[in-house]
Amino acid sequence: MEIEVSMQNGKKTLQLDDDATGEDLISKLGFSPDEVILIVGRKIVPYTSKLGEGDVVKIVRVASGG
Repeated sequence: MEIEVSMQNGKKTLQLDDDATGEDLISKLGFSPDEVILIVGRKIVPYTSKLGEGDVVKIVRVASGG
């Protein structure tokens, strides 16, 4: 399937397996689940959510400190 990914450095179109999840996507991009938040449409979604053909996914990097 083809999805559009929007990140801080721009947009790109990616090909993923038809049964891909959010976790598959962030792994393909080199992130770990504790580094980013996934937004599909206008909703924050869990990493286990299945992605669909034509989804527009925004990836937001999380910053934390102490």
